Amino acid sequence: MKELSCYSIGHSNHSIETFVRMLLAHSVNCIVDVRSAPYSRRHPQFNRESIKTDLQLADIRYLYLGDSLGARHSKPSVLTPEGRVDFSRVRLLAAFQAGIDRVISGIQKGLRIALMCAERDPFDCHRFVLVSRELAARMVRVGHILAPDRTVSQEQLEKQLLQKYGFNNCQPGLFAQPKQKNELLAQAYELRSSAIAYSIEEGGHLSGKRDWGSASPKLLKL
Repeated sequence: MKELSCYSIGHSNHSIETFVRMLLAHSVNCIVDVRSAPYSRRHPQFNRESIKTDLQLADIRYLYLGDSLGARHSKPSVLTPEGRVDFSRVRLLAAFQAGIDRVISGIQKGLRIALMCAERDPFDCHRFVLVSRELAARMVRVGHILAPDRTVSQEQLEKQLLQKYGFNNCQPGLFAQPKQKNELLAQAYELRSSAIAYSIEEGGHLSGKRDWGSASPKLLKL
């Protein structure tokens, strides 16, 4: 069976020329936009209509899946009592799983896909803790593009995750059963998800600075 793989990338404050150069350096030919609202107040070059046109000029396909794979939700069923999005509940949504299916289907058809969100660092983005986590669980290898000549793997970010939350050097007690790595990793994912998740009350990220955008466009069909 052929190994399935894809990339992720954050548009950050790059110029469109730099952004396209990064994609072409990794032979990406399809962007899957996983922003809940594909518009940027600070960086309008990444508004949905603008980036779609610029990507087409570089022979890169654009697909919006932010309504199924985005981080921003308002349904009570996926919110904590504090009004914060619970990614573990989002992963169970039929729409989310359908979005993952579409990404995998595209990969199987030969597309070189990169999931796109806004944050430069994938460690601070739901494309790592939510979307790529599910893809990895479905046996898709994900590489996160940091520069034209640099990527970091999902596995490397998971090691960073374990280190951040103090799980990399856990020593079991004398009579305690050691916890499996996947249990510790699941805990670390939950902690990171809680730290970066969208909050209804705060209108976005914990810092209140995330560029969430505005409208919620309809799904673009393949």
